[in-house]
Amino acid sequence: MGKKVGLIYGSETGNTEYIAELIQKKWGEDSIEIHNVADMELSVFEEYDLLILGVPSWYDGQVQDDWDEMLENLDDVDLNDRVIAIYGLGDQQDWGLYFIDAVGALAEKFTQEGAKLIGEWPVDGYDFIESQAINKKGNFYGLALDEDWQSELSDERIKTWIAQLKKELHELQQIAA
Repeated sequence: MGKKVGLIYGSETGNTEYIAELIQKKWGEDSIEIHNVADMELSVFEEYDLLILGVPSWYDGQVQDDWDEMLENLDDVDLNDRVIAIYGLGDQQDWGLYFIDAVGALAEKFTQEGAKLIGEWPVDGYDFIESQAINKKGNFYGLALDEDWQSELSDERIKTWIAQLKKELHELQQIAA
């Protein structure tokens, strides 16, 4: 699988960065380049075949500040047919009305700009009230992680999600061939 993979994350407390490093390690450290959205140029989005985007949700579902600034300028990037996958961190107990809403915001913006989204994730096993990150099939747009209440499940969820992404990428390559 010779696809070039970039992982772009935003983080306030370090949790989303920690998960980025876990994903890199489990995928294969030499296979993924990590970027903090706070320190990168828009052109980075155009350098990769697959973009894995990491975003925490804050308060009432707000996108992390650095991502918020980047999204305002995303119109200047060619995302047509770029493949993306999103993982999000949220707190399903204390902020259950807005669980990983930022994932929904990124999914909406990137697909509006022409990106193809892979890596949807089932809502089973979570205990939240509402989320703007649920697609029409009833799944999350991407991997949902809760380091506050379900951190013991993150490792296995990440492994499963990576296997799913690799399978979906392989299927996309078969279609394109």
